[in-house]
Amino acid sequence: MNIETCIKYLDFVNIECERFLEDGKVTDEELNQLIIEFHRFLDQVAGSTLPVGIKDRIAELHIDYPRVQIKRGFWYLFSVVFTLGLAALISANWQQRKRKRVLRNLKSDTANTLIFIKMNF
Repeated sequence: MNIETCIKYLDFVNIECERFLEDGKVTDEELNQLIIEFHRFLDQVAGSTLPVGIKDRIAELHIDYPRVQIKRGFWYLFSVVFTLGLAALISANWQQRKRKRVLRNLKSDTANTLIFIKMNF
């Protein structure tokens, strides 16, 4: 991986986060796919010949959304709806806000890293 590819990928992550946030609703599938792609990118950066400054900066990027919440999404919500109704709406709203917060944080972090790379390398 070279610096140009790294910049393109960070741009891609930034655009994807923006697209998901503009939709107004972030699904578990969208977030799961982004997490998978992001971890693949982190692995490629770790094994690349990029300068140490870029590797360290990218290594600081992370997604704070456990896979357990992604895997339990539909069935968890279904069981809550079946048993409690109102709690399901609150739970779904809480999860949606958490997904959006994760994407906003990732978008901000990647934008900052992108600027760092463009200005220093």
